[in-house]
Amino acid sequence: MSGPRYHRTRRQDQRLVGFECQGCGWVSFPDERRVCKRCGDAPADYEEVQLADRGEVMTFVVQHYLPDDIETPQPVAIVDVPQAGEDGPQTGNEGGEPARVYGLLTETDLEDLEVGREVEARFREVFDEGDRPINAIKFSIPRGEQ
Repeated sequence: MSGPRYHRTRRQDQRLVGFECQGCGWVSFPDERRVCKRCGDAPADYEEVQLADRGEVMTFVVQHYLPDDIETPQPVAIVDVPQAGEDGPQTGNEGGEPARVYGLLTETDLEDLEVGREVEARFREVFDEGDRPINAIKFSIPRGEQ
């Protein structure tokens, strides 16, 4: 298995870290971009922001037809994840824009999945790079709410 497509630092292994454009406030995830997608600043000036561990499902799809070695059905969602301490599920504060995060849903009954549903990030070890584990981010409905 090859490594991640983007450079990832140790602090990103178990936390959601985004990058906020200082020109317009758009939050890039998972990596900084040279050009801001919203305002077009190039090179864009970004500041690292910590994202909350919970977010809201904006849209989702359930994949039923995948290669034989991939488990189906497989739900995939786009989740708005607020900045830590900002407005959003289980955080409570003001300001800051959420990041749009794409991820698989795990430990979730399809009947419980809907737009607007709160989900939390879960980190799963995919492989290790020497002595450093490389994790994938998946989402699930919080355990107490299933």
